[in-house]
Amino acid sequence: MIDPRHLTHLLAIHEQGSLSLAGQALNLSQPALSNSIAVLEQRLGAPVLIRNARGAVVNELGAALVRRAREIRSVLDHADQEAMLLRRGRIGPLAVGVTPSLVEQFIPDVLEVLLADLPQLSISVIEGLDGPLNEALIAGELDVVVASVGQPNASPDIAEELLISDPFLLAVHENSPLMARQHLKLSETLEELWVVPRPGGSAFAHTQAMFLNAGVDWPKRTLSTNSVALTHRLVARIGAVALVNRITARGWLAPVRTIPVAEAGHRKIGLRRRRTSEASPSVQAFAQIATQVLQRQAVSA
Repeated sequence: MIDPRHLTHLLAIHEQGSLSLAGQALNLSQPALSNSIAVLEQRLGAPVLIRNARGAVVNELGAALVRRAREIRSVLDHADQEAMLLRRGRIGPLAVGVTPSLVEQFIPDVLEVLLADLPQLSISVIEGLDGPLNEALIAGELDVVVASVGQPNASPDIAEELLISDPFLLAVHENSPLMARQHLKLSETLEELWVVPRPGGSAFAHTQAMFLNAGVDWPKRTLSTNSVALTHRLVARIGAVALVNRITARGWLAPVRTIPVAEAGHRKIGLRRRRTSEASPSVQAFAQIATQVLQRQAVSA
């Protein structure tokens, strides 16, 4: 079995960029740190570092170990926080990641019920795009993520649970000529100013795939943002159009309206968790309440 201390030393070298700086951060001499890495490499039968004039960087094997070292550090940090909270009569911590489109209309409803059931729970909510959220989840920095599921190239380290399939709609100004169309097609919107997500998340991937699958060119005029609030304002103030899932649109008031688009498709919303982690009672409670809230919102939307 690998000595966890060796992984800690390797992680410090990766983060500091050299053995000397890592030794200072760990309060270890450089010879002691070098010996630790040598023992690790002997245990593995392969090198983990590439040394150069500027310091040292991890190779492919070293990078894999660094990921695991971060997981171990997160587990220990969580254990320390959990012990501290228990001494104070509280529970947790629970770290939840969520994508932008679910922040305003979903998370407050979940927290209202969750904190009523578990008022002593310590919880943090982190908003972000799919890539950074997945990285934080794998590293153990997040306990659960609420986001789109069923995306291509999903990490084998992440387990997904589908909760609902929510239709996408087109958000338009109530005075837009598009409101008169009973059966709107994507090709009829290309002259409009589109607000589209920035690359890097599932929302952009879906929007891009929607145009490609419909055989329709990308809109001639676009504004890019991942801000749900700004998207709403742009539709309301300057008459732009945007793709929005039905749950998000629940909170969008006049003059914004939504209309169906034949090629818009659905967003599969669910939970992501580390495949190897055991769900804590607070994670289980969050998952149960999140399921109830999403299903209720899907019915009432």
